[in-house]
Amino acid sequence: MFKYIFSILVLLVMGCHGPVQEELVLFDFESDNELDRFHWKCRTLLSLSEDHATHGNRSLMLELYPSGYPGMSPLLKDKDWRAYESLNLDIYNPEEKEMKIVVRIDDRGDAPDYDDRYNHSFVLMPGSNRINIPLNTLVTSGTKRNLDLKDIQALVIFMVNPLEKHRVFIDYVRLQG
Repeated sequence: MFKYIFSILVLLVMGCHGPVQEELVLFDFESDNELDRFHWKCRTLLSLSEDHATHGNRSLMLELYPSGYPGMSPLLKDKDWRAYESLNLDIYNPEEKEMKIVVRIDDRGDAPDYDDRYNHSFVLMPGSNRINIPLNTLVTSGTKRNLDLKDIQALVIFMVNPLEKHRVFIDYVRLQG
């Protein structure tokens, strides 16, 4: 009898929150078609590279030129992130010094102000870096509102006012359970 009641409780809890999924690869940069999903901006060059791939054979080489906010902003096909626990991506910094990047995540499609979106800076050490962002930490910068994980509208990776050209390699952008 206890096993029966326990099984029902487990099913009810899973039904309320949905099952955690193992992994959803958002971008792994294996084909030119993936580049069609990016907003192209002045002062940023995107190209596929065979250097520093961590998943498959290619990575994205991102060249960021001096300007306000050079970076990448892909079109997201998968906007419901509720079944996952973290956003992960691999970034290779080929420079001999640290550099800082910002990850921005929006849950509104109207380009929300800084205070109403997730913004977090990461320091990239020379060489391989893995960024792990637990989804339960996605809160807005100003109001500290939790992002609506069922409707993620934008993922942006950028630098703030670089004074010189920088290059990074990004690969294996994924949601993990």
